[in-house]
Amino acid sequence: MFTLNQPTITAAVFAVFSLTAINANAESVAGQGKCTYKPTAANVANTDGYAVMLSETICASSGGFIEGATVSNPEIANLHQGTGEHSGYYTITNGTDSTIAKWAGNVNTVMKDGNPMTSFKGKWEYVGGTGKYNSVKGKGEYNGYFTSATEYTVDWKGRKD
Repeated sequence: MFTLNQPTITAAVFAVFSLTAINANAESVAGQGKCTYKPTAANVANTDGYAVMLSETICASSGGFIEGATVSNPEIANLHQGTGEHSGYYTITNGTDSTIAKWAGNVNTVMKDGNPMTSFKGKWEYVGGTGKYNSVKGKGEYNGYFTSATEYTVDWKGRKD
């Protein structure tokens, strides 16, 4: 039979309160980007739909501390018929302040009425910043969808420690 002793209970209570204190210092962050996508595709020869995409994306973002900021998002995607992995760095700059988030996730493309419908989702984590965000830490998730061949909308949320 398993019994709890005083040191075990004390350690468990301390752990719960420590985690609560850590989360109390975290600030929720969220936003949305309306992005213009400029891809360069390299189709893989002698295959059925494999491609590597390198793109530079410029976004107009809204939400929280990024209101009025400029956003750049270089990315790479390794796709088969529009589906696969993608990753990049989302940099939000407002004057001398910036945050840089490394992100990675998956792209999914399905055909609907003869047209490709592309969506994506994944996770991000701050890897750097400047100005008042010099030591920024935090992470979260994103999801989005293409509204045309050259534009997409992305929603992101998470926490900033």
